[in-house]
Amino acid sequence: MSRLRINFWTKIIAQGSSGLCAVLCLAPVWFSNVNAQGSLPKNCEGAELQLKTAGEAEAHADWLTALARYQEATRITPDCAEALVNLGVIYNRLNRSEQAIAAFKQAIVQKPQLAPAHLNLGITYFRTTRYELAVESLQKVLAIDPQNLQAHQLLALSLIGREQFEEASLELEKTLKLNPEDAATLLALGEAYLRLKQYQKAILHLEHMARLQPAVAKTHLLLGEALDNAGESERAVEAFRRATSLDSTLPDAHYALGQALLKHGNLDEAALEFEQELKLNPTMVLARYQLGKTYFQRGKLDEAIAALTKVVEVEANFRPALETLGQAWLKKGSSEQAIIMLERAVSLDPTWPDAQALLGRAYLLAGRRDDAQRAFATSRRLAEDERKRLEIKVTKPKAESQP
Repeated sequence: MSRLRINFWTKIIAQGSSGLCAVLCLAPVWFSNVNAQGSLPKNCEGAELQLKTAGEAEAHADWLTALARYQEATRITPDCAEALVNLGVIYNRLNRSEQAIAAFKQAIVQKPQLAPAHLNLGITYFRTTRYELAVESLQKVLAIDPQNLQAHQLLALSLIGREQFEEASLELEKTLKLNPEDAATLLALGEAYLRLKQYQKAILHLEHMARLQPAVAKTHLLLGEALDNAGESERAVEAFRRATSLDSTLPDAHYALGQALLKHGNLDEAALEFEQELKLNPTMVLARYQLGKTYFQRGKLDEAIAALTKVVEVEANFRPALETLGQAWLKKGSSEQAIIMLERAVSLDPTWPDAQALLGRAYLLAGRRDDAQRAFATSRRLAEDERKRLEIKVTKPKAESQP
């Protein structure tokens, strides 16, 4: 009797925001083929030829022939769960996710304890960003096979996809015990601790990952973020530089480096990094805002106005951009344009004293003295209110501990 191979098709491709993608897009790529132990199951007998030719077609990446042979096998032996799993794998190869899901579900009906069926179903849910369903399927795998490293890893990534970072970190710690040198687990664990704001733990795991695989740019990007949040700004700059040197097209890396450089007062180099980010991602509003703000700080008013105008055209309610744009027009001596931008900024947040003061200056430049006096008075009142709030916050005694 021949033995039926059960395929795990587990190349993980996740779409989503760049922050999440930093981990999900670097998830492990598995193409491990697992042979069922023993002879061909009795419920699969009668389809030996079809299964054999399907396997041969797979070996040559002839997915359409493999699909036809597995379909024929499942018609001959409709209760052969293993053949259904392999059929689902081929559907996934052909990007036919819904048909893959149906095949895996049918396999589970035939053999509820078949771990590869649950695993491949979880993989397919994950690939289609249905993380809640992925979690359910992967938990079933682990109930059958508690040591299944792939299921542990993918369960953790699914939890990250749901932004359940606490649960993900617990699952990843279990995974790390099974394989302490697994790079993907270290990276995902670093990401989870980063989102939990446990920066020292994040640094620990990301540095370990960087030692194992020093050429992975995303590791250095995440490490830079953790270091920056931990107050180690110089090391953060080094990590961001390393990320951009390894992959000059890595999303967010030039932006992150630019932000870190701003903290060191390196405006010229920061502007270059923001410009580079925008070449890669012209629609990144934050990069364009920071570029415009940096132009303004460097006295390049025309460039600042051009960049910030584009920002507020896309994000009409981006108050910081409106305020900086108003300042730029004010420095240019254009009171009319400054008033338009600053009135919009104030309408979005009337409690911000700096914006009120800038608006007062714009009114004064335009000869609107009464409006200017009202804006200055409002600014002074808001600043005093804020000072009192801070004073109360600092001097207020801490509540006594409950017995």
